[in-house]
Amino acid sequence: MSTTLKDILGAILSDSLRAQHDANVFLQSLSEQYATGGRLSGMHLPAASLGELEFKLNYAVTEGVEEKEEEGVNGKEIDRTLRYVARETAELLIKTMVHTIQCSPADYKAQYGFVDTLQDNRDFRRHLAKRFAAILTSDRDRLMGPDASLSLKAVYNLLYPAAVEHLIDHEDIRGLFLQDPAHDLRSAVAAEFQRVLTKELDDILRESTMPSFRRIQRYGSLQVEVANQALANLPPEAIQTMTIRIVPSQQELKIQNSTDENK
Repeated sequence: MSTTLKDILGAILSDSLRAQHDANVFLQSLSEQYATGGRLSGMHLPAASLGELEFKLNYAVTEGVEEKEEEGVNGKEIDRTLRYVARETAELLIKTMVHTIQCSPADYKAQYGFVDTLQDNRDFRRHLAKRFAAILTSDRDRLMGPDASLSLKAVYNLLYPAAVEHLIDHEDIRGLFLQDPAHDLRSAVAAEFQRVLTKELDDILRESTMPSFRRIQRYGSLQVEVANQALANLPPEAIQTMTIRIVPSQQELKIQNSTDENK
């Protein structure tokens, strides 16, 4: 029975990674057993790691190219958009916090005078943008709506707590909000974060993104035969050899196709 090269290569890589995972799960269970007592209670087991695997696959093409379509999302474009959103919101929220502190009655200049320079601090702005981008891109599936567009509510639900953690509760500034004259300042800054994100985030998303990240990918599919018995009934010139090298630790698969050995 013929199948596609895509199915074969996908199965090879998937099985290699699963074998490594199963070996580590087994070693973990052994470690837990050893830990229950006895002379082996202090024994440490190494993690299993499959080295580089290389083998050759003989196959013959049985049918021509079949055009297929696969629906998915454009991950690179999503990440590019989220990095833009992270930069814009980082700048917006720093400006918001600085303005709120400056307009408050809190006496911050003695110990926290650096607040006045935060808007011009490119390193801090870049650092905050990277934090926001890491949070957004690591959970991008949660941000996608059923129409393959970014969900405003989902983006807000990630950015607001991140802003509280990395701005209001930043180790260099959180002490300001503990001072008596500034006891209401923390809640005022948090409320301003909510207000500006609610007001501006929709515009930022519209400026930075396409209506939908849905992508239709078209590719050709070769039907092949790999069973030894079927290959034995074919002329030698119809059989091709593929060298497959797998590095499971890097999730890498390298392929070299050659027919020289069969001619």
